[in-house]
Amino acid sequence: MLFRSLPALDRALALTAWETGGLTVAFGTPAPPAHALGCVSLMAFGGGEDFDVSGFETAVGLLATALACLAENEPAVLGLAGLAEWLAAQGLAYDSDEGRKAARDLFERTRLAAHAACPALNGGPGVFDDPELALMLGGASAAGEPWEGPVTFAETADGHIMRVVSEAALCGLQALGADLDAARWRLLGHGSLEHAPGIDHAALTARGFTEHEIGAVEAALPYCLALREALRPEVVGEGFLADVLGAPGEDLHDPRFDALRVMGFTEAEIAAAQAYALGANRLDGPDLDAAQQAVFLTADDLGPAPYLALLAHIQPALTQPAQADFTLPWDASLEDVQTLMAQARDAGVCAVHIQRAEPSAYQGLDLPPVREPTRAEPLRAEPSPAASVSPPEERIVERVVERERARRKLPDRRKGYIQKASVGGHKVYLHTGEYDEGELGEIFIDMHKEGAAFRSLMNNFAIAVSIGLQYGVPLEEFVEAFVFTRFEPAGPVTGNDSVRSATSILDYVFRELGVSYLGRDDLANADPDELNADGLGRGKADEPALATGEPQPASRYISKGFSRGAAPDNLVVLSLSDHRASRAQSAQAADVCAACGDIAVVRKGASLICETCGARAGRIDDAAG
Repeated sequence: MLFRSLPALDRALALTAWETGGLTVAFGTPAPPAHALGCVSLMAFGGGEDFDVSGFETAVGLLATALACLAENEPAVLGLAGLAEWLAAQGLAYDSDEGRKAARDLFERTRLAAHAACPALNGGPGVFDDPELALMLGGASAAGEPWEGPVTFAETADGHIMRVVSEAALCGLQALGADLDAARWRLLGHGSLEHAPGIDHAALTARGFTEHEIGAVEAALPYCLALREALRPEVVGEGFLADVLGAPGEDLHDPRFDALRVMGFTEAEIAAAQAYALGANRLDGPDLDAAQQAVFLTADDLGPAPYLALLAHIQPALTQPAQADFTLPWDASLEDVQTLMAQARDAGVCAVHIQRAEPSAYQGLDLPPVREPTRAEPLRAEPSPAASVSPPEERIVERVVERERARRKLPDRRKGYIQKASVGGHKVYLHTGEYDEGELGEIFIDMHKEGAAFRSLMNNFAIAVSIGLQYGVPLEEFVEAFVFTRFEPAGPVTGNDSVRSATSILDYVFRELGVSYLGRDDLANADPDELNADGLGRGKADEPALATGEPQPASRYISKGFSRGAAPDNLVVLSLSDHRASRAQSAQAADVCAACGDIAVVRKGASLICETCGARAGRIDDAAG
């Protein structure tokens, strides 16, 4: 929408932007829509004095040629991703005359290189916000806004996310001659609470922590963004938090639960310990002067004014009008939007797009309480018979009662089994945990030779299923949902005496659980190719005759470790199939007992004996006579 600074429209435009987030206000002639967008990542060519100017100009020329072919004489925009990071790598502050001049010279160099390589290009350098392109370039945006800070994230080989110092920050520190080790300690922390101020190992021990809980906290610290995450119930244990620290059981499942506050630590103590163990996203220590600290200021530190000033300064080097993009907090007011629009107009920015962030998942809605009538209130006078009385209106009163969801905890020492198998040549270890009565309460799926991403996905899937079981989701629902799912690895199953083939890992796991815990023998299969990946199979083969069952030692089915040796060693488990077969064979040859009427009179030696009541029906010779 074109905006010509009419005061009567100020509030209407701000209200529209505030409520919809889909309004772009232009303070002059709006730019035609671009038919092709492309980005060059600045940090890909090095930072500081190592910036490869020749390689950068070559990449710009190639991108300009590609955009000209895609746009076909329509407008195209060539962006520079990571401008703020590039400035920090040069040791230049974003909010400085030197930084704005360097940015303008860079865009001017981009425009000249693009048209030198492709004179037919209809367009040139510009700034724009495209989340998909930013994702492809590792989070580097082409909007030209200030950076998020000198700390970024990296994924380890086993799938863990860790905080690391960004390449741009390292280059900037080298360009400024700063101490890299001191900067790393300030940004990433010491990774331990052993000597932390306020909350160290001694303080935790005084509140009931043992070496086990402290070790769990220390192991979780490198992967946490806040100190309270290292003391989550799943790290130190719900039983410890409830029994030792006295945390309410209903609060343990709240994502906002903070064990540090339950232990009585103050905000100042928590902040000091977190800065020591995890560091901060700021470089404002005594080893850097004010000018050096300004290089590493973030968007939250600077505010919107430097962003608007930089866009206005580089506008002469752009072929498209510069547009500023802002995402305000959810609780921003209408006055905040009007103020930001006025700042953009006064700074000389051509257009501005304003939207609000999504509301928090814990955003509450305050409703006024329902006012109940009191006995002190006077009763209303009865209407006179002569007055017209309207017919009574039908009212439907509905009361919604929500039953609190409760999680059924597993015992600390629990039964279960481990099933090792191979699905399509891929080893799978299935661990189960049971309640005292034998009901399934948790599962773990381990595939040690798979990639880190796939292993992590299977582990977290198993955790999700376990939480569902503990909250009362029937195992039958999981079985029906995941059997016959089809993806690789799949094929013959070895090592499992009931499941011989599966169409996927999930199909195998829930077939095994259905057979073992639900008695779903229909999910077992004997033909290894009956449910192979193509679904065709080789037909049902002749099953070999089952060997006569023999008594098995009970130690095969009862865990000696779980029972702590309480189960006798001389227990055996008899074959139920043989017992049923013998009963059926005896029943065919049995006669009716005259004493109890049961068909249980069988031949034993020279006599006929009822197996039900024990009565003797006589000798075989007498019965025959």
